[in-house]
Amino acid sequence: MTLFETLAAARHQLIAAGIPAEEAAIDVPLFACTILGWDRAHLIAARSQETPPALEPRFSDWIARRVAHEPAAYIVGHREFWGLDFIVSPAVLIPRPETELIVEEAVDIVRLRGFAAMARQVPVGAIDTLRMADIGTGSGNLAVSLAHEIHGSGITATDISRDAIAIARQNAQRHDVDDRIEFVETAFLDGIDDVFDLIVANPPYVKATDRTALAPAVLHEPAGALFAGERGLDAISGVLDAAARTLASNGWLLMEFGFGQEEDIHSLVGQRPALRLERIRNDLQGIPRTAIIQRGR
Repeated sequence: MTLFETLAAARHQLIAAGIPAEEAAIDVPLFACTILGWDRAHLIAARSQETPPALEPRFSDWIARRVAHEPAAYIVGHREFWGLDFIVSPAVLIPRPETELIVEEAVDIVRLRGFAAMARQVPVGAIDTLRMADIGTGSGNLAVSLAHEIHGSGITATDISRDAIAIARQNAQRHDVDDRIEFVETAFLDGIDDVFDLIVANPPYVKATDRTALAPAVLHEPAGALFAGERGLDAISGVLDAAARTLASNGWLLMEFGFGQEEDIHSLVGQRPALRLERIRNDLQGIPRTAIIQRGR
């Protein structure tokens, strides 16, 4: 059997199991390239050749796992975010493209807003005084990406999951920023006395009652990183409380939230006089997704 025929048969298996065709078309070549150590160009060039023996038995095992709706990122063990490759496991939420909006906004704030370093026209990549926090770091995708972009800054990254902290540490070491990130096993910023110029967070925000509406693959991800009470607002409230307590004057909070929660964000921020909602940014699908919040003086 040719490699083309092997891959085509695998795609049909995934589609028959209910995996969307566009996902199957991505997952099958990803599995093959990962196992064989090839790039996509090599895979295409070899498609008329016999299927390499080295593909099995791992390829069939991975296809079977994907048929069971296990996320492809968990199967291959990594996912790209902000142009960086992150180790992932079932202990952490899989990084998603829309969360990159937080990194974009953070870099913009550092480059253009009123931090003391900005008054000296210090460029991004050379800031010594900026203190940042990442609440609920998970795989560390936000903390590591920010450390990668903003050299010299210090970041405190928290998570209640010891297993998630372990993955985040690996990713910090993988991208050589572990000397600038302190990982703390705690909820929100509990027990941390520092004052931060910038806080980022992608908290759980799915309503507990929405569990049955989620795609099967999503249910493989850790429940603690997905669900946040009856209205999906428990963790968002916790992040806002932490920001009101630990943000420096004129500091910023950048936080992701869920579909249909825009009015809740306005209300919850309004209940905290120390904070001001500057604006909400939509994702690429036009869905309100990222809250840009500032602390007053």
